[in-house]
Amino acid sequence: MQLQEVKQVLSQPSINWLAIFLPISLVIAYLPGLRNEIFLFFTSCLGMVVVAYWLGNATEQLADKVGCTWGGMMNAAFSNLPELIFGLIAVAKGLGPLAKAAWTGAIISNMLVAVGAAIMVGGYRFGTVTFPLDRAKDAAAGLMIAAVAILMPSVYAHAVDFSSENVSAADVIKNVSVWLSVFLLMAYGGSIIYTLARFRYSEPALQAKNLVGAFVHSESAPQAKNLAEVFVPEEDVEMSWDVPLSIGVLAASSVLMAFLSNFVADCVDSVTTGLGWTEMFVGAIVIGIIGNVGAIMSAVLVAYKNKLDLSFEIGMNAASQVALLVIPTLIIASSVVGKPVDFLFSPPQIAALIGSVLIMTQISQDGRCNWLNGLQMLIFFGVISVLFFYDPT
Repeated sequence: MQLQEVKQVLSQPSINWLAIFLPISLVIAYLPGLRNEIFLFFTSCLGMVVVAYWLGNATEQLADKVGCTWGGMMNAAFSNLPELIFGLIAVAKGLGPLAKAAWTGAIISNMLVAVGAAIMVGGYRFGTVTFPLDRAKDAAAGLMIAAVAILMPSVYAHAVDFSSENVSAADVIKNVSVWLSVFLLMAYGGSIIYTLARFRYSEPALQAKNLVGAFVHSESAPQAKNLAEVFVPEEDVEMSWDVPLSIGVLAASSVLMAFLSNFVADCVDSVTTGLGWTEMFVGAIVIGIIGNVGAIMSAVLVAYKNKLDLSFEIGMNAASQVALLVIPTLIIASSVVGKPVDFLFSPPQIAALIGSVLIMTQISQDGRCNWLNGLQMLIFFGVISVLFFYDPT
């Protein structure tokens, strides 16, 4: 990578420009005379966007050096680092409700915002658009199973009367959550093996490689660039990183993400008090959208190239990945650190998750959609946002 290439890339309008908020956040956080927690919250959120982009880019560059199969597994392991890091910080600080709100937001924003915006763009540009029905049904079925598994403990807790039992409801739900997490991780591992095997033997090898990438690292922001290269060559300057640089960026970005996540978690109380925002709104809408900027960009870009089937896979599989990998991992980790978080979600969260899955399934059932369907999905996300903003819990 030449210095001139770096200058050209940085001189173009880019998400990298948000890097200015990294030093700003550090200055606000560590200079007592300048500390303002509301400002720190917003600058840290903007910084998290660009750091998530760097994390994904480093993962992508590193995976490209080891081939399709190992690259896919590597992306599966590292592409959810932003969500995992923030979740671990929130869990370690005892902010279980904030962590669960962020999980809810990650799932519904992938389903409604990423796919909805992609349908709007594709439908507006090409009219009624079609996509392979079998892949959409497979993704929808997997997402429904994951969502139901996550919600089962909540339904169980509300339906069963523990007053006459010798065991407390909290202990039962905690144990059930850990066991369900193990099974969900097994389901995720099986889905990765199936996906890699299926695409390994598909005929166009290049398409197979990139579709694997769309599944196993659909949370990664640099997909927008890499998926575009598959379908439409771009004139932008491309930067090829060697392995040491990729590892260095991955490590540095992980440290920065930990700092920023810590700032955001510390500032939540000030934001909810000073701005009147509910914790549910901050976690599910603000943090949920930030963590999925990459998936949204990717889904919209490939829809603009008339590849709506890939947009569906990006959004739906990204949501499934959160449900099958991120949440179970953090549930188990919370028990290990002695601050257990369970699968007990509030009624508004349950309604949002079930409603999102139902509208996604309804829209994808016939393999055809138009821009109005995308608008409807975004409107439904807006409805959820308003309800979370006024959530009294």
